[in-house]
Amino acid sequence: MFATKSRWNVIIVVMVTMLFISSILFLGIRANTEVEDLFVEMFTREQTSQAQQISTGITTFLNEKITMLEIISRNHNSIPDDNFNTIFSIVYNESEGFHAIEYINSTGIIVSGYPEENVPFGYDLYEKDKAAVFEQIKETGETHITNPLTTLEGKLAIFVWIPFYLENGSFEGAIVAVIEIDEITKQTIKTEYESGYIYLIDDNAKLLYDSSDDHLVGQNYFNIINEPDHRRLDIIGMQTEGLSGSGQFSERNTNGFLEEKIISYVPVNWYNQQWSVGVVTPLWYVGSLIQSVYVKQGLFAMISIAFILFISAFIALILLSWNKTLEDEVKSKTSELERSNDYLQNANKKLKELDRLKNDFVSMVSHELKTPLTAMKTSSEFLRESECSREIKEEMLDLIIRNIDRQARMVDDLLDISRIESGKMKFTPEDVNIKEIIEISLHNVTKHAKDKSIKIMVNCPDDVPAISTDKDKLIRIFVNLLTNAIKFTPEEGEVTVIVEDHEDYLQTSIKDNGIGILEEKRDKIFDKFYQVDSTATRKAGGTGLGLAIIKGIIDGQGGKIYLESETGKGSTFTFRLPKELKEDDFTEIEGT
Repeated sequence: MFATKSRWNVIIVVMVTMLFISSILFLGIRANTEVEDLFVEMFTREQTSQAQQISTGITTFLNEKITMLEIISRNHNSIPDDNFNTIFSIVYNESEGFHAIEYINSTGIIVSGYPEENVPFGYDLYEKDKAAVFEQIKETGETHITNPLTTLEGKLAIFVWIPFYLENGSFEGAIVAVIEIDEITKQTIKTEYESGYIYLIDDNAKLLYDSSDDHLVGQNYFNIINEPDHRRLDIIGMQTEGLSGSGQFSERNTNGFLEEKIISYVPVNWYNQQWSVGVVTPLWYVGSLIQSVYVKQGLFAMISIAFILFISAFIALILLSWNKTLEDEVKSKTSELERSNDYLQNANKKLKELDRLKNDFVSMVSHELKTPLTAMKTSSEFLRESECSREIKEEMLDLIIRNIDRQARMVDDLLDISRIESGKMKFTPEDVNIKEIIEISLHNVTKHAKDKSIKIMVNCPDDVPAISTDKDKLIRIFVNLLTNAIKFTPEEGEVTVIVEDHEDYLQTSIKDNGIGILEEKRDKIFDKFYQVDSTATRKAGGTGLGLAIIKGIIDGQGGKIYLESETGKGSTFTFRLPKELKEDDFTEIEGT
């Protein structure tokens, strides 16, 4: 009887063992086809990351150079006696990458530079008919970078033009730096890419760098392609448009055979220049890596089978291990309970914080309601019990109306925050000229600004396009942010409105030089009912709903708003709104 039972146990163990072995072999064979696609995808991802690192390195390298030169141009109120030669020599020797740094005076003549052997002293831009860029930066006052050009030494280089102004605003010339493309790539592409090659092109498809063949540099990449593969042409086209991505194409190798290759490309955007980095790897190289994975996978399968056979032979030991498994399960459950307890404690803290905010809100609203009611009651009693002149009576009535409006605004704020939280805020989009909105908003806050002698400056392009948005709510956003900026800016301060036109959206920044906001309070500034100073004796009134409401309005239209602030130096609120307000960006219902 025991022998029969033992035999059946052996049969069951063998059957289970064969089932496991068959499953491993079946899944292993089936997984091979999936591994290849997955590995190619992972390799492409890694290759894209490498291209992104190179792009970031180039941008960082060039921005450092331009920043140094812009600091020189902005921190000098007069031209040094040596026409910047001392400063140029320090910058050149302390920072790698410059071929030459020159100073051109207001008449377009190169009067100084370093190193001297690389500077054409006395070169007259107007005499050589080369003053186009010089006139451009003189007119715009902005840094300009030329497209890659060939220097007298036959090297590709970019020319960085930075205007120089005296403190009185007069144009006194320009600082020009020559940076060779070879120097840029040498400093930013420091590793050899043995499995493929790396190249760099500009938005005109001019080849600026090629790790595999440098004698092609300077040619148009469309003319270099040795196979009319439409996939490659499409990729080069997307690179010139500043797009990023990856793909595959065929190309002849050094032996004349067609090879399938994987490419990842990432744009390099800085100032007015747009380049693109491409990293190319032959598909056979990825396949060779996959072969090693197959070997490891087969080894894993063999080890797994051996392990299963070993376990089957010692099934009794597995039974004994169950106890350990149960102990681990108990530990796991205990750990889960501990995590649940931590979660509950955190939730309790949040509930307490919400309760505190509720109490603060009740106290604040009581204060905000009581103040206008007291003023209205006092004015009403005065009108009823006293005979006064018409001027005083009108003044009292105006006071009553202002306080009624104040309470009405408070009620509107509470209704708006309720609509925002329930997703019932109504938006009525129309084409709006943002310059007109700014003028209307400034009209609403002008008196407040004049009372504190605060100067409001507006920097908005004349050709800024109209955007599709809710006009009244956009005015509300500007009035709220301007009012806050004026409220927290000391007398004779400044408030600046800056509008920037981007491809898909308009960006507006409202900057003040007021008291700023403490770092630990900035993350909560858009929370409802939150006041930087929530005490009953605070200097600035309000319900703490204004910023929460405008954030809801901006978010509801597919936009974004964020804050930058430094204590004692001021705050900048920046918001972005899409130029075209789509139906998916907002919820439109009838207001209550």
